Amino acid sequence: MTMPSGLAAPDNDAPVSPLAWLTLASLLVAGLAWHWFSSYAVPQCDDRETLAAVTAARIGLHDIKQAGYAWSQKTRGCLATVNSHGKSMQYAYTVSRVEGRRKSRIVYDDARPELIQARFGKIAWNGDFVQQAEPIGREVLLQAMLAGMDGFRGKPLLFPDLGMLLSPQHYREIADVEAVAPCRELRPGIQSCRLLVERNDIARMAPTTVWSLSVLQQGDFTFQRSKDGKNWSVTPQFRMELDQAQLQ
Repeated sequence: MTMPSGLAAPDNDAPVSPLAWLTLASLLVAGLAWHWFSSYAVPQCDDRETLAAVTAARIGLHDIKQAGYAWSQKTRGCLATVNSHGKSMQYAYTVSRVEGRRKSRIVYDDARPELIQARFGKIAWNGDFVQQAEPIGREVLLQAMLAGMDGFRGKPLLFPDLGMLLSPQHYREIADVEAVAPCRELRPGIQSCRLLVERNDIARMAPTTVWSLSVLQQGDFTFQRSKDGKNWSVTPQFRMELDQAQLQ
């Protein structure tokens, strides 16, 4: 086939210019930035909506600051102070975007300041928390400790009808855990982890009234891997380790 006079045939084998690659990379980065920071944005710690949801007009927060933003988890850790009876106390909360089946929603939750500082103090290059309590993982640690509590108490401490009053993690005896150092292997299948542990002492005073006292402890806890290598559990020393953990 003859090309019309004055027109050059396209060179399909010509390499893509560096400028074209740079443009493509810029568009990709811009698209990712829009995805994470625009349509999936997490409100700031001091946004009006955030303060209204966290305080419910009960308390006034001061010196609000961000402890860290784990963008891959879409969770922001926040610190503040609250004045009560002439005394200034630390206060902390998280702001998270949770994905649903059709749309996402913003979730606010109270937290211990020490846990927030430890968890959000360092964020990895990929937007996740630096300390993951490897090789076990924070969530697995928490579930193993909850099962350990049920084991020596005899039955789970559950308040399923209090879901409207307390967030789910706050009506178990152990609300949260955070590794303050990498876990270390004591011997094959046994790991020792230095943990901050948030414990709740909860009692139901009436159908819609809950009394709760939260304390923070720090100590060394040991975990053992199952024979098939798939699960982790606390060791028989768990009760002693819990008793020896120091109040913070």
